[in-house]
Amino acid sequence: AREPDAAGPRRSPAAARAPGDQGELDFWVPDGPAARVLSLQVPESTEDDPSDVDRPDDEPPALARPRRGVTSAEADEERRYVLLPGVDLAPAVEQKVAEIASAYHRRTGKELVVTSGTRDPARQAEAMHDLFRHGADVLGLYKDKAAAREIKSAYEEGLSADEPTEAVIAALERVIRAQIDRGVFISAHLREGAVDIRNRDMTPAEKRAFIEGIDEVGGVFALEESRPPHYHLQID
Repeated sequence: AREPDAAGPRRSPAAARAPGDQGELDFWVPDGPAARVLSLQVPESTEDDPSDVDRPDDEPPALARPRRGVTSAEADEERRYVLLPGVDLAPAVEQKVAEIASAYHRRTGKELVVTSGTRDPARQAEAMHDLFRHGADVLGLYKDKAAAREIKSAYEEGLSADEPTEAVIAALERVIRAQIDRGVFISAHLREGAVDIRNRDMTPAEKRAFIEGIDEVGGVFALEESRPPHYHLQID
């Protein structure tokens, strides 16, 4: 269910979109302190990038790593967020997340959960290989159809040549790397600075507190997505 918590006048669908957005997006800008956050709705027919899907609650989160040069007491003070297993953040990005989490904790007494971070081409290739293998509609999943088609062709060529799985994934990775060299990103998480924050258990007041924290920290573009419910952050 999609349920934007911030009320405000709807606007016409925006022509511009954040990198990696999927499906036809209906943007509107809420009033009040949430005005810096874009909300969007994704049609039910749109598939989710498996790497962007929130992990189940029974998967244990990983504690945030203390930053280099910080004392244990300072680390305890800063550790107001958790990283789910397999989530990687660049040091500068992790510092910004720590600042946002600290601002959120001051307002709510709660921690943030980081469900996805920066992905390298190898991990993106593995995720897309799984999609192909399970027969997902990859062209319907990704907004950049040309880029998705190029990766799909590499997969099909590998299958036709009866290549082993590792070789097919390596071929997908080569295509993804070549796309990045041309400035094409099949997923927003291939860009350093992409972070997803779980918000499915946030109340409207907690969402406002999160937005206020982003405003306080600065240098962050936030996009609220509904499938699965999370905030996608692009950190400068």
